[in-house]
Amino acid sequence: MTTATSTPPRADRSRPKTVRIGITESLLPEAACLPTFSTDAWSRSLTAPGAAFPATRVLFAGGGTGGHLYPAAAIAGQLGDLAPGSEVLFAGSDRRLEQRILAGCGYAHRVLPTAPWRGIRGAFGFALGQVRGLLAARQLLREFQPHVVVGLGGFPSVGPALAASMARIPLVLFEPNASAGKANLFLARLAREAYVHFPETQLHCPRISSGTPLDGRVLLPETSQGEARRLLGLPGEGKLILVMGGSQGSRAINAWLERSLSAERGQARGVTFLHLAGDEAQAVRLRAAYSLAGVSHRVLDYLAGIGVAYRAADLALVRGGGATLAELSAAGLPACVVPLPNSAGDHQRHNARSFAATGGGWVEEEAELGPESWRLLLERVHSEELLDRAGAILHAGARPDAADVVARRVISIAHGLELTGRGSR
Repeated sequence: MTTATSTPPRADRSRPKTVRIGITESLLPEAACLPTFSTDAWSRSLTAPGAAFPATRVLFAGGGTGGHLYPAAAIAGQLGDLAPGSEVLFAGSDRRLEQRILAGCGYAHRVLPTAPWRGIRGAFGFALGQVRGLLAARQLLREFQPHVVVGLGGFPSVGPALAASMARIPLVLFEPNASAGKANLFLARLAREAYVHFPETQLHCPRISSGTPLDGRVLLPETSQGEARRLLGLPGEGKLILVMGGSQGSRAINAWLERSLSAERGQARGVTFLHLAGDEAQAVRLRAAYSLAGVSHRVLDYLAGIGVAYRAADLALVRGGGATLAELSAAGLPACVVPLPNSAGDHQRHNARSFAATGGGWVEEEAELGPESWRLLLERVHSEELLDRAGAILHAGARPDAADVVARRVISIAHGLELTGRGSR
């Protein structure tokens, strides 16, 4: 195995504000040092006792949604645990959600110019936006001087990824969906490797079946269901259904729930709904609908600590985002998945079908949501056998170590350390 060489002195120049992560000792325990992966991409065996991970500067590029940014934040947190003194910087869009998520996680964020693809009529604006993004990204790389760039998908990732390739800075990708997005498909040939959740994800670079990195918001093994419900102010008895449409897909699910509640005739007796509405205006409407139907509920516009909701619930009604389904798997929470019909490349439908194929839940198409969907949801939340079986299946396939696997590989690639088991094409 090769070892990391010392980083050459850098010029004393102004660098963008970053977050230095890791405040513990610089040496790790003897058995948890430089990684060597076997030819099986799922292996996590480690060697080289006594060696230390070098501090690493990592630029995370793109994202745009919680499904990409929360896993990236989990990787960043693990980098701090493995390599104290490491620095991370996020470069992406000016979307309010992106800025809120990263501010909440405590990471610095640089907005880069970009433009989404809006068809042939918008081709000139798209090309101009990408050129401007590339030029800004090259300047950012000169200032921050990252050891490695992690592409998170989305058009804002293209400029930094291309700039990294031009500067001979290693590029790796993270793809949480069964069907890869356009940006990652375009960038894959430039990448050293890609970290995927679904084994069927196709990219033209080595793929590591790492699972989706999760942070402490999701994994709360010490919290009981009763304690989680108490923390949320929910009844300790009866069944609980968690409803959330995500950052892009709440409205249609909310509208269907309102219609179902208006026709409610006692089917929901003994069931409480924890409903994350997406925004306060929708939350107000839903609170009125639940109250009028006499159905036990708590409606919030947003919940940052989603892990406590997963622990409290018996069943979830969700969209088909890859990170959401990975979180449900880690929590062992069965779900009815309603894929967003206009998701890029139809990736949510691919995700949902893959999730259901494992036995973790079932798929309802948005266009087919109706009275039968309501009846089935309430019927299945009362089926202990179904819930126990689905929960056990999800737990068995979960990858709670994904953040550690990815962080170790990112550090190793950043410093030219030897890796085997580079995945499959």
